[in-house]
Amino acid sequence: METFLKDKKIKISILAFIIVVSLLMIAKLVNEVKLTSYVGRDNQQINTISVSGEGEVTAVSDIASLSVNLNKDGATAKEAQALLNKSITETLAYLKDQKIDDKDIKSEYGGLNPKYSYEKCYTYPCPSNPKIIGYTATQSITIKIRDVDNASIIKTGLAGIGVTDISGPTFSIDDEDVLKDQARSLAIKEAKEKAKILAKELGVRLGKVVSFYDNQNGNYPMYDSTNSLKTMAVGAPESVAPSVPDLPKGENKITSNVTITYEIK
Repeated sequence: METFLKDKKIKISILAFIIVVSLLMIAKLVNEVKLTSYVGRDNQQINTISVSGEGEVTAVSDIASLSVNLNKDGATAKEAQALLNKSITETLAYLKDQKIDDKDIKSEYGGLNPKYSYEKCYTYPCPSNPKIIGYTATQSITIKIRDVDNASIIKTGLAGIGVTDISGPTFSIDDEDVLKDQARSLAIKEAKEKAKILAKELGVRLGKVVSFYDNQNGNYPMYDSTNSLKTMAVGAPESVAPSVPDLPKGENKITSNVTITYEIK
């Protein structure tokens, strides 16, 4: 009797083991079938059409910029720096009188460098240690002028206080990102219209957007001689004021080119 019960328990255990293994194999098979249904799906060809659009926005320059380099020489480093500090103080005072905000005056580069004297050498080898004969202190400043009509006037005024190394003015748009967004919106609108027309001609329906590419081309100056700068220095009598050349502010053209790819049905 005991042997019979023992054999029965063994048979039940073997049966249970077989059932568990079978269930595991079935589960594995189901998973493999599910995975097989996705194989190659990424490689399936999707029918698409691509269209491009261009948007263009123009705006009159509302910012003028001047780049100023102040350079002072001295017999010693201390003297050169002192002379430069005096020039910087005079320059900043003048800009303040012209209503230029501190936030629109940016220091770009400053330095203090020795000046060397190289004696003529008629023998070989020549002395390798040149003689220091002085120092040069430098400071570069970028000035942003929001009243662009005064750009040449301010440049002339800086020259009047002894600033001789001035570049500019250059004209630009202060908040260019807004114009870029407008140009891109126009480009997208044009591309969408093209897509609708093309889909109608092909007899298909537009699906979701598959890809989008934005090629921002930046801005290009478009000069207009009618937008010229003032020709008189501030505070000077008209009869004795130095002549300031008429510089056109012109316009900046900002363009955007986009490409949109649609799935078609």
